[in-house]
Amino acid sequence: KELMLVKVAQDGNSLRYASQSLRSDKEVVVAAVRNQPAALKYALGGLNQDPACLKESGLWDKEEVTYSRPEQAILSIKFSLAEKSTTFATDFALKMKNDAFFQQFKTYNPNAWEKESCDPDFTNIEHTCRGTLATCSIPHHDNLGSDMRPT
Repeated sequence: KELMLVKVAQDGNSLRYASQSLRSDKEVVVAAVRNQPAALKYALGGLNQDPACLKESGLWDKEEVTYSRPEQAILSIKFSLAEKSTTFATDFALKMKNDAFFQQFKTYNPNAWEKESCDPDFTNIEHTCRGTLATCSIPHHDNLGSDMRPT
C-alpha cells in the first residue's frame, strides 16, 4: 500500500494498475485523485461516487458555495466516471469549475448520484422516456419526491 501511495501521488492514473483491494482503498484513491482527478474512474467499491473522493478530485465543492447566477449548467448523462470511459467529460467538468464565467453557475452532474431510469440502457435515444411523468414508465409512487416532483 505504501508503495502505491507514493506512485499515485506522482501519477494518479497509476491507480489503474493497482490491485482491486488498493483500488477499493479510500486513502489510495484520494491520493490518486489529488494528483489526477480523472483517476477517479479507476476506483472500485463505490469510491468513484464517494463524496470525499469527489470533493478531493475537484468535481464536488469542498464547502457550501453560493453562486452568483441562478441558472445551472447541466452535464449530459453520458458524463461518466466508469473505468472504460474517456476522461474528456471529467476534464470538461473541471474546466467549467475553474472558468471565470462558468464558475458563476452551479453545475449539476447527473452521474454523481445513483439514479434510477426506466430506460434499461440509460442512454438509449430510442427509448420512449423523455424525463417527464407522462413518458416515464417508473410508477408515480416510486418516481415522486415529497414535493410531488420527479426524483
